Parts: sequence; structure tokens; C-alpha cells
Amino acid sequence: MIKNLILLLCFITSVTCFSQNHQKFIDAAVRKQFSKFPGVGLVIGVYEGSKTRYYAYGSLQKDGKAKTDSTTLFEIGSATKTFTALLLAQEINKGDINAFDFIDSYLPKEVPFGCSLKKRILLTDLASHQSGLPNLSNDRYFSDLMEKDPSNPFRFVDRKYLYDVLKSTDTLSSFRQYQYNNYAFALLGSILADKSKIGYERMVEDQILKPLHMTSTSFSVTDSKNRAGLYSQQGEAQKPMILNQANPAGGLHSNAVDLLTYLKAFLQHKDFISLRKLTEKTYYEDTRKKIGLGWEIGNGFVEKDGDTFGNSSLIRYSPDHQVAIVVLSNHQNGNLVRDLMNEIYTEVTK
Repeated sequence: MIKNLILLLCFITSVTCFSQNHQKFIDAAVRKQFSKFPGVGLVIGVYEGSKTRYYAYGSLQKDGKAKTDSTTLFEIGSATKTFTALLLAQEINKGDINAFDFIDSYLPKEVPFGCSLKKRILLTDLASHQSGLPNLSNDRYFSDLMEKDPSNPFRFVDRKYLYDVLKSTDTLSSFRQYQYNNYAFALLGSILADKSKIGYERMVEDQILKPLHMTSTSFSVTDSKNRAGLYSQQGEAQKPMILNQANPAGGLHSNAVDLLTYLKAFLQHKDFISLRKLTEKTYYEDTRKKIGLGWEIGNGFVEKDGDTFGNSSLIRYSPDHQVAIVVLSNHQNGNLVRDLMNEIYTEVTK
């Protein structure tokens, strides 16, 4: 009995020291970023060694008094694409959709589809950035939307707009080559919603959020007092994003607690075993990138970033190391969250 007690005390001591070392390391990494980007509010979540810990820095609002914490809500931007891709994986896993189905038969009958596009684009092409369709990222459509409202361009993307773009498309640019694509994910979400007959947002809620008890995650612009401020990298205040029919590409709001729950499901949940085989499969690869369904595949890990006009996020999990990390910022600064992610990931997996 005494021997077992000594072993238990040694284990507790080693875990505590390990945790304290992580705290010191993360504190130092954040201080380094704060020296370059003062006024940023950050929340970091780390799951490692069956332990979950959160690290919060700075204030909700620039120069504000209320501090960030593990439940602070952020716009997670394109990290939403992994949820849309997961819905597709669920449909494939159930046998309701084939991974090699063309989009043709899933489009509304009233939408004419150009002959040059027929039987070319797979549903999985939409989820892996290789469809060749307009992208709503850096094309003429995005430019037109920015002219209408530079602070909230995607609010004009309704269902009619989505399918008008498709009607006007007669050629595919860089087909089967990587081209980051917001439009493709918006279209995929619409296709899945039409098939389900319950709406895209309801699908996410019923098939992902509720089963995983992600109670703080939604597409609504919340009035919560614990909502992160929205700032550009230069510290200029931004408006909450309204994405309308582009929600599948980047409309979710979430916090570190819910997002770690989400990532841990990929590592541990029995229902995700077969889904991971689909989402982590390589659908596109070149000398620089490997793309699964919604996720970017790294060396021993899977990740997705997300930038809105006012927040940045990066989520990563490693099946090899059984590690999951979330980094959230109340400024749009993809480099900041990536630098922190890489430093923390290297520390906890060494």
C-alpha cells in the first residue's frame, strides 16, 4: 500500500511539473508575440496526455478590462469548413452519397449546368479545393462583393446568388489543381442541405454540435458579454461577419472548450473512426500541400486555420501523439496563431 502511494505521489508530481513547464513555455511564447502585437487577446487550449488545459491572455476588447477565458467566443472562419466536410463524410459513411459522385445529380433541376462542366466535378472536389469553380476568395465575384460592402461582403451571398454564379460558369479554372475555394464549400453546404431537407445550419447542429455537446458553438452573432472583440491586424475595429449562404465556408462562432471537444472526438470517439478514414484521406497532393476533406494534412497531424476580418483561429490534432491544440485570437492575424501553434505543438510532442 505504501509503495502504491509513493508511486501515485511521484506520478502526480511529474504531471504537475510537466504542466508547469508547459505553462512557462506558453507564457514565454505569448510574451514574444505580444511584443510584436500588443493589445491582442488570445485563448489557447491544449489536450495532451489525457489532460485538458486552457491558457488565456489579454482582454476581450482592445484596451478593455474584461479578460479572455476558455469560454470566450470567437469567429472561427474557415475552420467551419471541417464541419461541412464532416457532414459530407457522414453521408458517404452512411452510403447515402458516393465519394466519387459528380455534383450534377445533386443540383436543383432549375439550375442549368454547362455542358463543359458536366460529369467533371466530384463532391469531394468541392471539399478539397480542386473543383476549378470560382472561389469567392480573390476572384471577380469577391471583388464585386467587396465593392458593395467592404466590411461585410458575404452578406449578399444568398441562394440565388450562389446558383447564379454556377449558371454563369462555363469553364473551370485550374481544375484538379489546388485553389482555395470558399464558393465550393458554400455550394457543398447547399447541396447537403437540399438533400437533407432540413437546412445546412440544422444539419450541423443535429449531426455534430448536439451529439458532441458543443453547446456554445453556433452560426448566430451572439450578444454574449464573453464575446471576443473583432480587430484587424492593425487593431482597427471590425463588424461581425454575416455570411448568409456562405456559412458552410466560414460562419461558425465557437470557443476553446467546444473546439477541443470537437478535436478530441476525432482522436477518441468511436463513431469518428470510420469518419476519420474519409476526412484524413488524401484527395489532393502536390509538392507543398496534402488536402483531405476540409483538413490540411501535415507531418503527423491534421489542421485547419480560419481568418475572418476580425478574428483568427487554428485547430490541430495529432493521432500519432494523441494531442489536440486550439489557438484563438481577437485580431485577424494568421501568422500569429500559426507561430504559436507550431511552437506549442513542438513543445508538447517532443
